[in-house]
Amino acid sequence: MSEGIIGNITAVLYYMFFVISGIIIMFRLLNSQKLSIMFKCLLGSVFGTLEFQWMPIIFAFFMDFTVKAHICALVIQVLVFILVILKTNREQGFINTYKKPIEWKRFLWENPASIIIFASFVIFAYCLNTHTILLNSDGSLHTGQATYGDMNMHIGFITSIAKQHTFPPEYSIYPGIKLAYPFLSDSISSSLYLLGASLRVAYIIPMLVAVMQVFCGFYCFIKFWFKKGSVAFIAFILFFYDGGFGFIHFLNKVNFSKNFTEFYFTPTSIGDYNYRWAQIIANMLIPQRATLFGWAVLFPLLAFLYYAKENRSIKSFLIAGIMAAGLPMIHTHSFLALGIICVVWLFWDMYKEKESYLLLKLAGIIWVVFFFLLRMYNDKTGLIEKNGFIIMIVGLGIIAVLFVKEIVSCFKNSTIKSYIQTWGVFLIPVILFAFPQLLFWTFGQASGDGFLRSHFNWSNANDNYFIFYLKNIGITFLIFFPAWVSAKKKELQTASPMLLIFFIAELVVFQPNEYDNNKLLFVAFVFMCGIVSDFVIKLFEKNWNIILKGALAVSLLFVGVFSSSMTIARECVSDYELYSKAQVDAAEYIEKNTAEKAVFLTGDNHNNAVAALTGRSIVCGADTFLYYHGINTAERKNEVANMYADPVGNKELYKKYNVSYIFVSDVETGEFQINFEGLGQIAEKVYDAQNVVIYKCNEL
Repeated sequence: MSEGIIGNITAVLYYMFFVISGIIIMFRLLNSQKLSIMFKCLLGSVFGTLEFQWMPIIFAFFMDFTVKAHICALVIQVLVFILVILKTNREQGFINTYKKPIEWKRFLWENPASIIIFASFVIFAYCLNTHTILLNSDGSLHTGQATYGDMNMHIGFITSIAKQHTFPPEYSIYPGIKLAYPFLSDSISSSLYLLGASLRVAYIIPMLVAVMQVFCGFYCFIKFWFKKGSVAFIAFILFFYDGGFGFIHFLNKVNFSKNFTEFYFTPTSIGDYNYRWAQIIANMLIPQRATLFGWAVLFPLLAFLYYAKENRSIKSFLIAGIMAAGLPMIHTHSFLALGIICVVWLFWDMYKEKESYLLLKLAGIIWVVFFFLLRMYNDKTGLIEKNGFIIMIVGLGIIAVLFVKEIVSCFKNSTIKSYIQTWGVFLIPVILFAFPQLLFWTFGQASGDGFLRSHFNWSNANDNYFIFYLKNIGITFLIFFPAWVSAKKKELQTASPMLLIFFIAELVVFQPNEYDNNKLLFVAFVFMCGIVSDFVIKLFEKNWNIILKGALAVSLLFVGVFSSSMTIARECVSDYELYSKAQVDAAEYIEKNTAEKAVFLTGDNHNNAVAALTGRSIVCGADTFLYYHGINTAERKNEVANMYADPVGNKELYKKYNVSYIFVSDVETGEFQINFEGLGQIAEKVYDAQNVVIYKCNEL
C-alpha cells in the first residue's frame, strides 16, 4: 500500500510523459487551427491521458496487465511522438504566447472564471486529500462522507487489476465474472500503482489532472458557444455550485447543526424532503471516478466538436472522433450523452427551414408541460412508469423519420458530401473502436435484469414535475424559461440536445439504480446553465438602476449557491474511519505473505480491507456494488454463510471457489455463525492479532 518515494516519482513521471507528449502532439496536429494555446494544452492533456489509459490496455490483451505491457506502451508513445514531430511543423505561438506579464493580465481579464476554477480546484484537492485513505494517528485509515461508499469499490478495482495482472480483468469481489464496469477510470491508477506509486498517490494524482480537465473543458465549451468569458463564468458557478432550495430546511439551528454532523443530511440530499439533485463537486466529482474521468473527456470534446462544426474542420472532426472512441470504457453514460448531442447537432446542421426557430422556442415550454401532464396521469394510473420504454421508442421513431428526411434532402441537394467529410469522418473511428468495446464489455452486462427498462421521472418520489425540479435545481430552473424563449436561434439549436436527453432519461433507465440517470441529466444541465447564464448577462448589461442590479445579483448568488455551499462545507469537515488499524495490519500481512491471485473467504461488508487494500479476490463482495452492476449474489452469499458455519461439510464449496485463505474479524463474527473448530480441521491458523484471524486452507 505504501511504496517509496522513488516508486512515486517513477510512476508519476511515466504518467506525465504521456500527458506532456499528448500536449505537444496536439499542438503539432492543430498548428493551423485557430485555437488558443490554453485550449490546445487542455485538449492535448486529454489526448495524452487517453493514450495513457488505452495503450497499456491494448498490450494487456496479449501480455496481461504487466510492467512489460506498460513498457511496450511507452515505446509506442515515444515512436508516435517522434513521428508527429518529424512530420509536422512547429507552431511559433507555442513559445511566444503569454510570454509577457501584460499578456497574462489580459488573459485573466478576458477569462474571469480562471480565479474560481483555481478556487474550485483547491476545494477539490483538499477534500480528495482528506478523503483518500488518510492515515490516522492510531494507525487506521480514514475517509470522508462522499467517499465512504464508492471509494472501497474503486480502490479494490485499482489494486486487483495491478496485483493480479489478469486481463481482461474480473470482479475481485465476485471472481469468475468479467469486469464490465467502465474500469479505465480505475486502471489509470492501477498503472501508477503497478509502476511503484503508493495507493494514495496512484489514486489522487490522475484525479487532480482530470478535475482540471473537467473545469477547463466546461469553461471552454460555454465560451466557444457564447463567445463571452462572463457567460462562461456565470455558467461555471451555476453548474459546479448547483444548489436548489433545500437550504430552506436548514434555516433553523437544529438542522443547520445536523448538516455538519449527520451522514448525508445536507440541503442537496435530504431524501425525506425529496431533494435528490446532487452537489456536483462534493457528490459527483470526488466519489464518482467514472463520471470524473468521463467528463474530463466529454467537456473538452464538446468544445472541440463545436469548434469543428463551426469551422468545418475535417482534421478536427477526425481527432474528435478518435478521442470520442475511447469513452465507452471510461464512462458509458458520457459516451451515450455525446452520441445524443452529436445526433441533434447534425440534425440542425442539415435542417435549414426558417420555421425551426419558433418550434425550438416552444419546445422548451412543451418539455415541462408534457412531463408535468405525464406525471399527473402516472400518479393516477401508473401507466407511464410501466410504458416509458414504449413512449421513448415512439418519440425516437418520430425523430428518426425527421432525420432520414433531412438526409434524403441532402442527397437531393448534393450537400451530403460535406456532411460525410465532417460528421462522417468523426463517426469512422467511433464505429471502428468504440463499438467493439460495447460489444465486448457493455452489451453483455446491459442485457441482464434491471438494465434498460421503463422508469418514469428519475428519482422524484412524490412531487409534481415542475415543483420537483424547481426545488432541486433552484433558481436556474426558474430563470430557464424566459432565458429559453429569449435566446437566439443558433443558441437554441446548440442547447436543444438537453431536451432529448431529458426525454430519454425521464422514461428509461440504463442500469439497476435509477438514480444513476443523473449522469445523463447533468450533461443536459450543462446546456441549461449556458442558456440561463447568457440571459443573466444580457439582463445585467441593460441600462437600469445599479443599486437594484447589485441587490438582485447578491440575492441570486445567495439563493443559487447557499445549499451547495453548505454541502461542500459538510464534505470538508466530514471524517469517518474506513479501515481500522487491525484491518490495515492484517492487509499488510496478506500483501507480504500470500499469492497475489489468492482467493479469500471473507464477509461481504462494503469496506472490505482484503478486497480493497490487498487486491486479492474474495468469494463474494457487497451488494451495494454488485447489485447495481446487475449481479445477483443471493446464492453465493448463502454458500459463504455455509462455508463459515460448516467448513468440513462444505469442502466442495471451498474447492469450487478455489479458496486459499479464510479471514475472520469482528465483521465476520457479527455476520456469520463461525465454526472455529471446523475451520481448524480444514485450515491452519497463520495470523492472529487484534481480533483478526487468518487461516490458510489445507489441501482439500
